[in-house]
This record gives sequence, structure tokens and C-alpha cells, in this order.
Amino acid sequence: MSAHHDTAPALRAVLIDGSGSDLETAVAQCRLAGIIVNGWADNGAAALELIESLPAPPDLVIMELDLPDMDGPDLLQALSMLEPGLPVIITSRHSARLHDAALTLASALGLDALAALPKPLNAQALQDAALNCEPASARNTAPARTHCDAGLPRPDAGEVLSGLHHHQFELHYQPKASLQDGSLRGAEGLIRWRHPQHGLLSPACFLPQTEAANLVDVMTVEVVRMALQDWKRWHTEGLSLPISINLSPLSLADPHLAEELITAVNQAGVPPRAIIFEIIEHEEIADLATALRILIKLRMHGFGLALDDYGAGHASMLQLSRFPFTEVKLDRRLIHGAAKRPHMLPLLRHTIASARELGVTTVAEGIELEEDRQLLRELNCDLAQGYLIARPMHARALPLWREKSAAAGKVTGTVIQLRP
Repeated sequence: MSAHHDTAPALRAVLIDGSGSDLETAVAQCRLAGIIVNGWADNGAAALELIESLPAPPDLVIMELDLPDMDGPDLLQALSMLEPGLPVIITSRHSARLHDAALTLASALGLDALAALPKPLNAQALQDAALNCEPASARNTAPARTHCDAGLPRPDAGEVLSGLHHHQFELHYQPKASLQDGSLRGAEGLIRWRHPQHGLLSPACFLPQTEAANLVDVMTVEVVRMALQDWKRWHTEGLSLPISINLSPLSLADPHLAEELITAVNQAGVPPRAIIFEIIEHEEIADLATALRILIKLRMHGFGLALDDYGAGHASMLQLSRFPFTEVKLDRRLIHGAAKRPHMLPLLRHTIASARELGVTTVAEGIELEEDRQLLRELNCDLAQGYLIARPMHARALPLWREKSAAAGKVTGTVIQLRP
């Protein structure tokens, strides 16, 4: 075991544990791991007071879930209010499933949930958990933008419609690669708005207004138009691969949608097998009969159909069984950190095996860690998508990424990143 400070500045940690003997063990193991103990507390209130009194935030907090004055969930909430984005390592003698739930809570509160470790702590586990933890001085505490921040513009429906008419939207593509040999097997088209005043806007800044104004189908047609143009351009350059396009559940209530999509693809001269429609279900589909009619038509004409965000919300085995899906995308919340969550193995193994028996391709979303990619490869998952493979990029960059990735060696799994 090499100490953390051999390769980077030593991290400063605050320890919180109600057991005196466990606290002594944690202090000793932190020092063996090269982690500086900035202070410790045996209850939640004292810990919060300690952190607030420090001249600078700690690099991380190592906390027990069972404390004499407050439960771990309450302490996590208090920490998130005191220091948003603070990295935490959770420890206790509870089950792995409860640990995983606590990590999910920490992430939902905006904390950087590094790991959950069983007691007694050991130096190697601490060092592994803190490997990707940045010092507070280098850390950007702004939360990841999964929503449209208050300071960002929120164009109204009229602006959205004008932007669609003036073709201000564009697609960025995130590659999907084989988990067995690393070869490029597809790409998901992710919509962005190149706003003339506000620059590049993410979907969170305009999709709610689009849905509220019943403009989803108009936007879907524009996305399909752009995807078909990009596919044809790639095809002339010798790159032929399927493009995945998100299809809103709201669109599945339009009985004319299938005909519009089929006509657009046929007129463009693109084979339907080159397009995969991804269905995201955040709520139960209201008109099941219409949705089934649309999806069956699309499938009969050769389009691929993917069940997105499987394992979250309404994307379940029931939906996989009653719709003619050709692909299932495992939600990143199932995938991220799965290699360190043993109780996830039977769930992933069962899902992947069931999909394989049904002849459905499996895609692991949100692959960011090499150990997760290795685990999914061992479980015979088919494809991977995520930052470890590549970030979303402009259509013009994808052929170059393919060439550089192939030149680097597909079998070794070398990752090549091209900034959009």
C-alpha cells in the first residue's frame, strides 16, 4: 500500500464516530493511509460545530451512521446545508444495502458520496475510497447541472418555437462501445440549443417549456431531421452506425407520429435500422393502446426501440415484456459504483441474462469507473456508454474519435476524449 501523499497532497479529514474504540481505530487507519486527521467528534452536533470552526472546509468527512444525538441521515442533511458538495465516506456495521441507500441519500443531498465502508476500518479501504477525492482548495463545489440553474436563461415557448424554425438546435453525440472489444457500435443524439444570445443551452433549460406548450412532437421532428443529416454525412465518410434518439412518452399519445417518422426516414434514404428510438418513462403511459400501436409500427418497419433508464421509475421488467424493445439501457444509478456494491450483482446479472434470453441488447449507462466497466464486461453486458468511454461531442468530431480510438487499441480499452 502506498500512502496517498506519495502522489498528491495529503487529504485533511474530519472523523465522526460515537464509539471511542472505533474512533481510535479510524484515526490510526487514516494516518496509515496518508490522510491527515483535521479533527474528530463523537456526536453530530459537535461535528458540525467543529467543521464550521475550521479556517477552511475539510477535504472529506468520514462519518458513522449511528450517533448518540442524531441519526446518520439527519447528519448528512446537516452537512449538505453546511458544506454543499462535501465529500463523505460512510461507515457502520449495518448491511451493504443500507450503506447503498445512505450513499444514494448523500448524493441526492448534493454531497460527494465517495464510499460506504464496513467496520472496522482499514487503511487500504480508506485509501481506495479517497483515491478520487480532490482537496477542498481545488474542488468546484458547484453541483452538477442536472437542472437549469437560477442564473441561466429560461426561454419561453415562443422563443423555443422560433429557435426550431430557425434551426438553432443541434445534436451532440455520445458513443456507445462494445464492452468486449471497445469498438464503436452506436451513438446517442443529445439535443442542445445554440441560442444566439445565451450560447449553448442544455435540455433542462428548454424542455419543460417545450412540453408545457405541446411542442414535443415539433422538436422530435427537428431532432430526427438533424440525425438523418448527420447519418448521411457519416455514411459518405465510411462511418455507418445506428443513432439513438429520445422519444418522449408524450409523443406516444399522437396516433400520427409513426407515419411521420417513417415518411421522414424513407424520404431521406436512410435505412430504418439506422435509427433507434429511446423511450423514457417518467410516468405511466396514459394511452397504452396508442403507444403500443406506434411502437409496433416502428418496429415492423425496422426501427430499433430502446427502453431507457431501466431500473428507475416505470422502466421495469413489465415494460420490457409488453413492448417490442430491441435494447435495454441500464440506468446509471444501477451502474455507478456497482463493483463496490456486492448486493447489486444479482440484480444486474438477472437483468442482463433475461435480456439476453429475449434477444435484447443491453447497454450500461453512466460508465465512469474502470472497475464498473470490467464488472459489466464479466456479466456479459453488450455495450457501454458514459464519460469513461467518451463525452458527448459534435457530429463532426465522431469520425475522428472513432479513428483515434481504434488507433489507440480497442481491445485494451484505451479511452480517447475529444472535447466538443
